[in-house]
Amino acid sequence: MSNIVIAVISIALFIFGMLCFGFAFQVPEAWAYLTFLGGIIACTVSLFVPMTFIGRSDRSW
Repeated sequence: MSNIVIAVISIALFIFGMLCFGFAFQVPEAWAYLTFLGGIIACTVSLFVPMTFIGRSDRSW
């Protein structure tokens, strides 16, 4: 069950990061850099979380 929660959180973070990329071109110029940087950080964390908390599966195909 915890793997599902981690996966849902990771997917939500990834979608949030993609939204930040899009919003970076619509916000005022002073906030564009921070919005885009927030998108990069959110996408990076969304890929980092499952690798860290779920880890490598010992099951093989």
